[in-house]
Amino acid sequence: MSYEFREADHEAEFEQIRRLNHRAFADELGQHPPSPDGRLVDDREARSRYFVALCGERVVGMVCASTTPPFSVESRLPGTAILDSFPQPHCEVRLLAIEPAHRNTLVISGLLLCLLRAVLEQGAGTLLISGVAGRVEMYQRLGFRPLGPPVPQGQAAFVPMALRLDELPQLVRRGVARDQRRTS
Repeated sequence: MSYEFREADHEAEFEQIRRLNHRAFADELGQHPPSPDGRLVDDREARSRYFVALCGERVVGMVCASTTPPFSVESRLPGTAILDSFPQPHCEVRLLAIEPAHRNTLVISGLLLCLLRAVLEQGAGTLLISGVAGRVEMYQRLGFRPLGPPVPQGQAAFVPMALRLDELPQLVRRGVARDQRRTS
């Protein structure tokens, strides 16, 4: 399959993002209650940037980022002072969702490279996430470190995590540099 990775910029893409979020975070994870219209509108949508994986015109994966506090990860910490030890500015990465048929493909790599390129261009110093508790090892392979224990939300649990971008694994740095050369 062929994919295009870029920042979402059409209302039709945002509508697909809302439906993908519902399938991932309400239907699959049980973090939110199901909505009759099958849409989950992120309460931080207006202050976030959304990056999508497109297969043709269909959004099959998405992730978003925001550099505007307060961050949702803060609600999963016993106190926010721990964040002061990480380089500024902070950027929260949220809502990674991929259609099941497109998991274990290049979609996750493409989404993360697209997002990393954008946040590095913005000068972010640290990425913050609330990682799904059952997938902490995947986040740790990317360089994230847990900041506290899992915190339940709905039927899911999330681990507050951070990644100093100056400690980005070399393999990831090479991928971002290679991606930047291709798109420049």
